Amino acid sequence: MSDTGKITMGEDPDRDAWLTNFYTENHLAYEAFPDYVASPEQLNFIVHLDGEKFYYPCSDKLFNAIIEKRADTQLTSAYMEAWKRVEQLVKDVVHDEFRQQYLLSLLSIKFQHEASSKVLLPSRLDKRLLTIFTHISEIARPLAKVKEQTNRRAAAFLERSDFQKAFNSLQGLEINTETTLDDIDLQQHILRLRRLLILSTVEEIWQNDSPPAMEELEELMNVPIQSEGWLWLCDWLRDVISGKRRPYILWIGGRSGEIVFDLAIIRILQKMGIKVMLSVKQGFFYHRINFVDLLEDPILHELLNGSEFITETAISKNALLKRLHTNNRMLVMADGTREQFNPLLTSITFARAFKEAGLVVSRCPGNRECINNRFLFTRDLVSVVREDRGEVDINRKPHHPSAIRFSDSALEHKAAELIEKVQKERSQGKTIMFYSAIVGSIPGQLALAKKILNIFVEYLRTNMHDVFIINPGEHFEEGMDADDIMYMWEIFQRSGVIDIWRFQSVSDIEKSFELMGMKVPPEWTGKDATYSTGCTKEMEIARSIQKEYPEMQLIGPSWEKFQRRREYGVGKLYDRALADER
Repeated sequence: MSDTGKITMGEDPDRDAWLTNFYTENHLAYEAFPDYVASPEQLNFIVHLDGEKFYYPCSDKLFNAIIEKRADTQLTSAYMEAWKRVEQLVKDVVHDEFRQQYLLSLLSIKFQHEASSKVLLPSRLDKRLLTIFTHISEIARPLAKVKEQTNRRAAAFLERSDFQKAFNSLQGLEINTETTLDDIDLQQHILRLRRLLILSTVEEIWQNDSPPAMEELEELMNVPIQSEGWLWLCDWLRDVISGKRRPYILWIGGRSGEIVFDLAIIRILQKMGIKVMLSVKQGFFYHRINFVDLLEDPILHELLNGSEFITETAISKNALLKRLHTNNRMLVMADGTREQFNPLLTSITFARAFKEAGLVVSRCPGNRECINNRFLFTRDLVSVVREDRGEVDINRKPHHPSAIRFSDSALEHKAAELIEKVQKERSQGKTIMFYSAIVGSIPGQLALAKKILNIFVEYLRTNMHDVFIINPGEHFEEGMDADDIMYMWEIFQRSGVIDIWRFQSVSDIEKSFELMGMKVPPEWTGKDATYSTGCTKEMEIARSIQKEYPEMQLIGPSWEKFQRRREYGVGKLYDRALADER
């Protein structure tokens, strides 16, 4: 470990081996589990690694203790908590005595095996025990009746007339001669949000048949929240009301009962003009709400009426933004996991939602373990958890100061500027050519690929009269990833301003090396645009555009040669290997 806290390798072989063992044993190594663990590019949608190679989804204290082989006490305590949770679950939902004992014995064997190495993260142990439980028990929705009952009680409480009266009370509203309508608008939203957040700490509302007396709750819900995170959130919402922000929020949903309050809060945010993406667990994780709960629980099904469910685990940026743009319905998705928040294991859909959000809100206390470490995220993250009855802790983790966010509106503006520029050139009688080329499809050759691209485009400009050539490499900005680039260029490409779309050929590359006075190196021999998944995607776009604008000319390799490429890598400026075939 360096003085900055960064993980360094190459100094102690034994320690390096133990570090590698930590990532492989926890199934968190992308190199070992590429179909399971997020690629570095996908991880960068969520965590701003700032050049680091390693990320860990736990506290610094726990990680350092594991790597230094002194985590015995800390891990043993956490492991026992995990065991108690799964043991109680089995006793609660498996009623056949023989089957119950069989499951407990099997889980105990697995527990002893996994806990013995003292390298497994408690959250990973939770996942592995629950995986065995769900597979062996064959119970479709464990704890379903319990969760549905708590949600039903919470929803019934929010419908009560005495609650509605207290909830809409003017108490706490500050109005004087200088108060504006915008002030009142913000105050009433903030007041309602605060009341719901405080009430969501009162578990008796959904745990008991009869909630506490309304007089008691009314007094409780009007107590101010003092945390700095709450004050920051109020300022953030003030910018929304004033028109300074038109954001998306990614809301990471919590537990049964509490989720009903989450949805009530989300409705208020939507009234403020905020578009919300709700994320829940992929599958069963104790009392946390999962995707199947949303579909099967009658109360949640009713409360989510009109919402749009995203079932794809790898939705594209374009498809996600299209859904966000077209309506004000809440988007609902699974995070791809059955454990606490773990950016290394979340789905591509979740990672893209995180990247597109202006703010992320987590309602899960268990998430604090991996949120409160030295790593910073690409977006501001507000963690909202209940402490004692009537007390809510709101903690804000600011985004990394170097994290660059290209909003969809900013990318659309860049595309519009390019379209306007090209239209002026066109009005002067020039032919517009767009040149698609390999940029980073050969690992380790990014700089050379850009040089080849720039040299050949300059060669074309020198030798072609009245042709205005668009070189995508000249419009790249630091911080843009493949998602941003493809989104921006597709807007431009579909505008109908391209007369000639040229795709890089083998002869183009050979000419570039000739212009540089170099022989073509082996890694570039025989390469052309068909070697790039980005170019393949652009060829698909070009073919669809040509149907609308038949006069557009396509130059380059034939469509059939592009068929070997797949979808471009998540957030990558280079492709997966041709075989990809892992």
